[in-house]
Amino acid sequence: MSGMNHTVEYNFLMGWSPFLLLVLIGIVSLYLFATGERGRFSRFSGMGPLNGLKKVSFLFGIFLFFIAKGSPLNMWGHYLFLIHMLQQSIIYLAVPPLILAGLPTRMVDSILVGIGPLRMVWKICTKPIIAIMAFNVLFSFYHIPFIFDAIMSSTLWMNVSIVILLPMAFFMWWPVISPNLVVNSMKPLHKVGYIFGMGMLLTPACALIIFSEGILYQTYLNVPRVLGISLLDDQQSGGIIMKILQEVIYGTALAWIFFQWTRDERKKTEQEDKIRLERIRDMHNL
Repeated sequence: MSGMNHTVEYNFLMGWSPFLLLVLIGIVSLYLFATGERGRFSRFSGMGPLNGLKKVSFLFGIFLFFIAKGSPLNMWGHYLFLIHMLQQSIIYLAVPPLILAGLPTRMVDSILVGIGPLRMVWKICTKPIIAIMAFNVLFSFYHIPFIFDAIMSSTLWMNVSIVILLPMAFFMWWPVISPNLVVNSMKPLHKVGYIFGMGMLLTPACALIIFSEGILYQTYLNVPRVLGISLLDDQQSGGIIMKILQEVIYGTALAWIFFQWTRDERKKTEQEDKIRLERIRDMHNL
């Protein structure tokens, strides 16, 4: 057993992905070039430099994706279910809102307007009911034991699952953090209800994992046990981690919505007061 654990530790240290790192560096370079003061893409000319907070949001989203899929964390996900669920939470619940929040509105507008069919597909896929149901249904299916075991046994199927689920996660988050106010952007109160719906739809899958008294996933039966965690504790911890991170991320999104809402209402009130004062002055001048 000590030899097997030594192999696991070796794999952990060797679990970095240079290819993914290069791809993400390329994406970040294009993003910084497009949003900088100089050297903007001609299609995005006039966009102007992006504020620092948006850039931090985008870059942090890319960083988290690399940590989840390109670091040794990905290797550990094959040995511990709780690590796998941590990965899932990062990739599908944390990364999409951060990246969407960092996208410049004019860049998104240019892409959606410039590619007509894409705009049509995007508009359908990001409709709130379709988006929220598509991701949560597929994500729940992913955690059905025989489907999960089949996916985890094949690198190809693991990559296919990400190719399917990641766009669905972006579609689900789009109505909440839409860089384009025309395509399926919701009012603040509707966003609050939408996020509560996201949480409710994800709860059954988490509950099934947390409260199961038996081992659901055969994938972890034939791998070395590490850190002294039993199979059942590992499984239940995975469900708990998913639920906790879901609450933290959705709670943060709600706080952001309320902040934006109060800020917009304050600006609206200030503008109305300004218009009212100008009318009063005009009446006095008459």
